[in-house]
Amino acid sequence: MQNEKAIVNLRFKSNLPTEKVCEISKDRKKTLKKTKGLVSLFYYANEETSTVGGTYIFKSIELAHQYLAQFLTDGVGPRYGVIPKTLKIDISSLKDEIQGDNIE
Repeated sequence: MQNEKAIVNLRFKSNLPTEKVCEISKDRKKTLKKTKGLVSLFYYANEETSTVGGTYIFKSIELAHQYLAQFLTDGVGPRYGVIPKTLKIDISSLKDEIQGDNIE
């Protein structure tokens, strides 16, 4: 189906400390907010596996592919200290969304 949102899960191990990767992400916040088609982004770190990454929601799969091409070619990946063989990228069309109730 056309005009479906896309979800991207990008995860990797870094040769940088987790705190440094989070700092780089924080510094890129303004730039990321201007990313064409980006709806939402969640950064995460798993201390047990030493894995960091992000889950991105884009307006379309085409815009998701555009972002990933930039990530890999514009030096952003190396800036995060990505260890190449650990880089995992999953891209899918977003079929449904369920939002939880606000718990007070």
